[in-house]
Amino acid sequence: MVRRLVAGLIVVGLAVGVWALWPREDSDTTPTTLPVAIETTTTTTLATSTTVVNTTTTEDDGSHVVTTVEEAETILRELWFGWFEGIYNQDEERIKEVVGTQQMLDNARAAFEAMSFESQPVASGVNVSETEILRNDVACLVTLSTLDVTDFSGTDGVETSVFVVRRAEDRWVLATVWINREDLWQQDCASELEPLS
Repeated sequence: MVRRLVAGLIVVGLAVGVWALWPREDSDTTPTTLPVAIETTTTTTLATSTTVVNTTTTEDDGSHVVTTVEEAETILRELWFGWFEGIYNQDEERIKEVVGTQQMLDNARAAFEAMSFESQPVASGVNVSETEILRNDVACLVTLSTLDVTDFSGTDGVETSVFVVRRAEDRWVLATVWINREDLWQQDCASELEPLS
């Protein structure tokens, strides 16, 4: 079941990807500026002594680059758990928390009725392994990973795919899924994320 769903996601993703990357006359090529961490100094005065405490407050400014396989797998695990939990509960708002493209949201909506589960999805039932990081920068994380959700989806719940994860506001979101590492996923990192409806 997961294999068919992923295959469907890929076909639709290809069409959307080609459309999104088609050159437009009014394309804006201006680079964006990301905010930086803020450092603050707090001074506390007591009756007989002075204590100076230097603290660095790092807000999630979206500038973090994923560099380890473990961190990439943790991000994927959390996103896919949210996706499957949203489908299981037919909760569109939960899906919107973890997807960054209209196509992924539409695919989840279609899966509400089509996908069956052997039990309720749990975070520990989402296993991500054999991960190879294909791209990692502040805006895009791409991995070739094996996703195993057989704990709650049944025997057809293992798939190795290319997962494109994008940065949206202050969080990572699922953008597209591809079957092969040679597919056109590179273009997905350059496309602009649009509001979900």
